[in-house]
Amino acid sequence: MSEIEATETGQQLASIDNIYSGKCLSVSGRSTLTYTVGRSQGDNALYLRIANSTGNGVWCKDWASAQAIEVIVAGAQDLTAKSFHCLHPGKSINTGGFVLAALRDLGLIQPGEVNTRLHEHVPGATLEGIMRNPPKAKDDGSATRSTGKSRRKAKEGA
Repeated sequence: MSEIEATETGQQLASIDNIYSGKCLSVSGRSTLTYTVGRSQGDNALYLRIANSTGNGVWCKDWASAQAIEVIVAGAQDLTAKSFHCLHPGKSINTGGFVLAALRDLGLIQPGEVNTRLHEHVPGATLEGIMRNPPKAKDDGSATRSTGKSRRKAKEGA
């Protein structure tokens, strides 16, 4: 099985130009993700996709429209990886978590104050607004965890 799931039809959206690329850790912190924001030449709309992962898992490399992402995110206070599964129905469940990590890295969402496993929309943030003044790309491989120490427990007796 390939690392990347292909589209069922094999077709991609026509002419999307990459306008920003960033790197971040996955939600689990086990792999580094490369994500891309693109702009359609046809309608000038923004799109997001996960372009690469250093992990061995499967994910969907298709574009997701910023409009669909913002419908999910707008005003939300309890976002999880599962919240983004509808962007790529029937594709790998890893993709939802990868999208969540990319959106967190971009600054569209942030971990909740009470429960950091739940994410919330950053008030007033939109992908269009973020792309007007994009964050500095972390292309040198120095992706850092934005939520602090790992919550994974050490094995007992180790």
